[in-house]
Amino acid sequence: MADLIMIISSVLFGILFTFLTIIFSVFIASRFFNKKNNRFVPKVSVVIPAYNEEKNIEDCIKSVFKSNYPQEKMETIVVDDGSTDNTIKIVKKYKNIRVLNQNHQGKVEALNLGALKSSHQFILTVDADTTLDKNCMRELLKPFADKKVGATTGNNNVRNHKSIIGTFQNVEYHFSNLIRNSFSTVFNNGIWFSGSLACYRKLALKKINYFKKDTMAEDQDIALEMKREGYKTTNESRAYGHTIVPVKMKDLYKQRARWWIGTLQSIVKNKMLFSRKASPSILFLFINQFWWSFYAFLSLPLIIYQINFWLPYNTQTIFSLTSYLFKWFSLMGPIYVIYKIPEWGISLYSIFGVMSGIMTTILALSALRMFDKINFKNIFAIFFYFPYTIVLNTIILVSLLRHRFWEKSFYIK
Repeated sequence: MADLIMIISSVLFGILFTFLTIIFSVFIASRFFNKKNNRFVPKVSVVIPAYNEEKNIEDCIKSVFKSNYPQEKMETIVVDDGSTDNTIKIVKKYKNIRVLNQNHQGKVEALNLGALKSSHQFILTVDADTTLDKNCMRELLKPFADKKVGATTGNNNVRNHKSIIGTFQNVEYHFSNLIRNSFSTVFNNGIWFSGSLACYRKLALKKINYFKKDTMAEDQDIALEMKREGYKTTNESRAYGHTIVPVKMKDLYKQRARWWIGTLQSIVKNKMLFSRKASPSILFLFINQFWWSFYAFLSLPLIIYQINFWLPYNTQTIFSLTSYLFKWFSLMGPIYVIYKIPEWGISLYSIFGVMSGIMTTILALSALRMFDKINFKNIFAIFFYFPYTIVLNTIILVSLLRHRFWEKSFYIK
């Protein structure tokens, strides 16, 4: 039984290592690409959907107005989704903002109302808890000089990263930004699409009948629908936004379950995109989502089994137990295995597991150098990143089971 489990573990970590190697290769390749610069500065409508955002809306609005985008080429629209707090009172302090009101119908309806009432041919959507860097709007609009581009998205960084959970999300967001930018740069087509900081060609939105409610991730769905219409979506590496992330596990679960289930729904809904002729970015998106769903089901019981298997040999003292668990749940584990190679030798399980840990660390450090800085908190998060991945995989597993992924309603509401 133990041998069978080790074989399964070796295969699983071998696939994981291959997956990370592909990401690493695309990242290295992206360093040799230089994006073309242009001066395309069209008129744009900024749409901010808001529901009870009195704590965040003013920072968002200020960041839009502080943008270095020509003010005469901008209109700003706030769509109030039936707020019951002081959101509208705050918004109305700004005379050059159009306010649209609707009963509480959700973000999709708010986005559609803003898009339909917008005056310009490009629509930049910003979540009310997100702020923009000064150059963000320019960077998001530039790619539309290419008429094949239907939508662009930027890099969201974490604003509230002082808490432990915020620190881990900060590293995760940068890791995600690195992957998204790399694939978009190399293949000129994006993968994951962030609707909290995005820009759309209005004609493309009109062709696909705007945003829809039939998935839990309207931003990912609309990006895939645009690809079906022949448009490209790109991730702009120099477009930065800063967003509020969950600081409680309950809220993190709700957010990630919605993201994961919604993306799976969007992929199945747009499954016709998955073909030999598809862009590598699209193929990666499809394979990534199903791979990590599969990995969540197998990895958690395997990890629990392996911890318990070796536990009796490491319980002689409190120190030996603490040391054992410390090595399991930190980067010290791969380092210790490398140190022990002369004594233990090399197995497929150990080599793939160790190399996966090392490659993840290299990518995470590279992401921090590109988008943030390497400081104690970020190093701490990388050193103990493995337990955080267990949390994320547990969320994936629970969300798949709770939403009954085997039923049709899981895919289309």
